[in-house]
Amino acid sequence: MLWFGKKKKKREEEARRAAEEARLAEEAKKAEEAKKAEEAKKAEEAKKVEEAKKAEEAKKAEEAKKAEEAKKAEEAKKAEEAKKAEEAKKAEEAVSEETAEEAARVKGKFEIKRTSDGRYMFNVRAGNTQIIASSQIYSSMAACKNGIASVGANAPVAAIEDQTLQTINEEKCPKFQIYFDKAGQYRFNLIASNGQNILSCTQGYRQKPSCKNGIKSVVTNAHAETEVLKEEN
Repeated sequence: MLWFGKKKKKREEEARRAAEEARLAEEAKKAEEAKKAEEAKKAEEAKKVEEAKKAEEAKKAEEAKKAEEAKKAEEAKKAEEAKKAEEAKKAEEAVSEETAEEAARVKGKFEIKRTSDGRYMFNVRAGNTQIIASSQIYSSMAACKNGIASVGANAPVAAIEDQTLQTINEEKCPKFQIYFDKAGQYRFNLIASNGQNILSCTQGYRQKPSCKNGIKSVVTNAHAETEVLKEEN
């Protein structure tokens, strides 16, 4: 009877241990599953983060590409506008230079006008109506007419002093002086025998021959008729 009790107790102990082992195994299994689930969750989250990162990078790359394309389009547009502006400028200058050449051949006139402060000045207007040059300001009509007479006396005999050359041959007065203005275009002044600047061209010329045509026009009109503008009489 004692032996049977011991055997029963042994079986109960073995059953208890087996149940405990089973419980521990189940808990270990659940812990492993929970660990794998956590790792899978983290992997999924990391995947989503990576995908979101790639999507953001792709978005930025697309935006950068569009910005670059827009920049190139804007630069191309500006280049085209600059090209058209340059072509228009050249066309305008060509007309201006052609006009200057024509003005050098056609007889014009002197025009006396009153300035805003009540003094006087004159323009040399070619036969094609283009104003070639303008005088200084004079305090009286008589002085202004003397200025016109000075052009008549000095322009036909004036030499040309080209100050745009690397080596300048200084001429005696009276003389026309050709020089570069701030825009890099050619202009001229008429300097009288007394060294006074009595006439300056009213426009810049892209080409030196056109500037010389302006000088020719002044010489052509050196003894032209004088008109006092009606509103200034």
